[in-house]
Amino acid sequence: MVFFFMNLVTISVLSVAAVFLMLWLRRRIGTESLRRNHEVAGVVYSVVGAIFAVTVALIVDTVHDEYINADKNAATEAVQVAGLYQLAEWFPGDGEIRLKSQLKQYAQIVVEKEWKHALKNRATEPALPEAERTFQDVSKSVRMLEPLTLQQQTAYGETVQRLTALREARYYRLYGKRSELPFPLLFAVVFGGIVTIGFAMFFSMDSSRAQMAMIFFLSALIWSNVLVISQVQYPFNGIDVTPPRAFIAWLNRN
Repeated sequence: MVFFFMNLVTISVLSVAAVFLMLWLRRRIGTESLRRNHEVAGVVYSVVGAIFAVTVALIVDTVHDEYINADKNAATEAVQVAGLYQLAEWFPGDGEIRLKSQLKQYAQIVVEKEWKHALKNRATEPALPEAERTFQDVSKSVRMLEPLTLQQQTAYGETVQRLTALREARYYRLYGKRSELPFPLLFAVVFGGIVTIGFAMFFSMDSSRAQMAMIFFLSALIWSNVLVISQVQYPFNGIDVTPPRAFIAWLNRN
């Protein structure tokens, strides 16, 4: 919620600044001079707008794919926890009780603590020590299982595989997406937004209020896209767009 209001304020300030710049240009150049250049400015603006639209579309598609993959990976982590929880039933006794308890504890720590911790420690150490210790306890409990029957040996083999998949999903969530978009891509979006808004100011409407509204909403639309791109590139630690839905659903059932 804090990120939302910060972005809203940023978009509003930039849009209001664009409106004031447009009003200054109207007074500086004159509305009649601007109208005489409508034909040429219109052709140039259509080209600029098309280039900017293609650039944004390509980057949004790239960032969206990364977000979808991150969301799937988060669900995979919860699926592996659920699978280990069920496989523990093949080893009745203290081993089952201990492993189930640790798996629930791990899921609760991830949902209640580590998810938020990763948001605040993106550039340093996103892993929460408590969650890491619990995960290591789960690994130790799996190693302590003693498969006696053929069925238990089969279940133990799958348990080890799921533990490995859980480890991979966990560390990908924490460390797999920490790099930013290449600077040239972000520069292209920001520069394209500035140029697109700037060219829109070289048109003159009879109603200054109507033009103020047009510039404001055009600027708000462009900068909202830029800010979303700059934040959604961090699926787990940007604007908290990837909640632990799968973990929450599993905990509610157990």
